[in-house]
Amino acid sequence: MANLLRSELYKLYKEPSFRILCFTFIIVAILLSAVINVMGSDQKVFSGITGLGYGVQVNVLVLKISLAIVGGFFLSGEHGLGIMKISAASGYSRGQIYTAKLAAYSIGIIILSLIVPVICVAAGSILNGFGSLPEIHAALYLFRTLAFTILYAAAFASMVAVFAVTTTVSGITIGGVLLVLLFFDTLSQWLSGKWAWYREIYEHTVFKLFMDIAAFQPTTYELALFILIPVATILLFAWVGIMSFRSMEIK
Repeated sequence: MANLLRSELYKLYKEPSFRILCFTFIIVAILLSAVINVMGSDQKVFSGITGLGYGVQVNVLVLKISLAIVGGFFLSGEHGLGIMKISAASGYSRGQIYTAKLAAYSIGIIILSLIVPVICVAAGSILNGFGSLPEIHAALYLFRTLAFTILYAAAFASMVAVFAVTTTVSGITIGGVLLVLLFFDTLSQWLSGKWAWYREIYEHTVFKLFMDIAAFQPTTYELALFILIPVATILLFAWVGIMSFRSMEIK
């Protein structure tokens, strides 16, 4: 299993789309930091903790793009190249193969989701200091926000992986994932205004909670939701993915 995971991580490392996204997001983070610093005022200095806030906002779009593109090329693309068929005949169980692919994909998405906020924090800290917050210790807030970013990136990866692994065309995966991720929140907010039962469901999903992870002082109940919902999502969709991968015909 360890060798299988190392193999998947090496394929991720060599995946051109992953490398291009890493480079692109680094450039985006540097440019964003420069623009914010130039446009900053005396009342709102671009510090490390301020950079975290901007980085988390941009990360919503960064995560959606990463999930679609890496999922399409790294997971779905293996069907067209015949790699998936070779993997299925390697002697490992379908469950082990899927778990290794999900782990590698999740690690890739986590790395991509951390680039912008980490660089913005580093740039702000170098230029104007780390900064402080009146509501919470700044270092604790940084650690908590980055930890939640990692957790939610893994949760979204577990969801997308189910679709990406069982879809044999990269373009369908990229288009389908982008379509859903870009419009799901807007549609859900509209439906939430019409149906109370839908609002209750939506507010207890990773889609809604991910937009609230930067809250300064969440209640104990909200903190529990921030942790339990993504963990449950990972476990549920990992199981669904394994079951789907076991039953699918690989050509």
